[in-house]
Amino acid sequence: MESKPAKKKLNKAFWISIIVMAVCIPATVAISYLLGDRKLYIASVIIMIFAMVPFFANFEGSKPDARYLAILAVLTAIAVISRIAFIWLPSFKPMAGIIVMIAMAFGPQAGFMSGALSMIISNIIFGQGPWTPWQMFCYGLIGFIAGLLAGGRILSEKHVIRTSIITFILVTVLSSAILDTSSLFLMISSINAGSIITVYTAGIFLNMMNALASSLCVFLLLKPFMAILNRLKIKYGMKY
Repeated sequence: MESKPAKKKLNKAFWISIIVMAVCIPATVAISYLLGDRKLYIASVIIMIFAMVPFFANFEGSKPDARYLAILAVLTAIAVISRIAFIWLPSFKPMAGIIVMIAMAFGPQAGFMSGALSMIISNIIFGQGPWTPWQMFCYGLIGFIAGLLAGGRILSEKHVIRTSIITFILVTVLSSAILDTSSLFLMISSINAGSIITVYTAGIFLNMMNALASSLCVFLLLKPFMAILNRLKIKYGMKY
């Protein structure tokens, strides 16, 4: 049974995560939009720092194991590579699938951090722009929600098809809600009913293609990927 101090620390880390994602990062994204390209990189760095806060909140009173951090760094690099590898195929990027599996293995805070960092790092290749903070928020949120769903046993390597379908829905919905909204504000000079319908309608196919790539990634790699991560967690005594 989990001890009361452990539960207290877990609850504190959870609420820190909620504050960061519901208040701090949206506020930073909004301010970066108002200021335009002039503060793009500052906003991205601030969001990157915010993305790490929930993760390190889990380690209050102790230092994270270096091996744990190294493994997460490698996994984040794999997520970045999974996006770059499909640069030749627009809107078909399995990166969110890797982020979902990271979150399933190491929890929502690690999922949020890997999602946000994967996006800003991969944009070194794909191009930084005013859309970067929005993308970091979107993919960080995908990781966080996936971690919560895994904690509730809704996502599991024992239920590959269900996990793949939920991944598809999660990526489609959050991409539509956040990334299409960013397109509306960043690229449309006059926002009206017509422009709103055009942007969100055009985004459906693109978002579903990304979601399909992520869902296929989970379907094909979930069991072997999670088996490796679970062995590493047991070997090094890692918990989240």
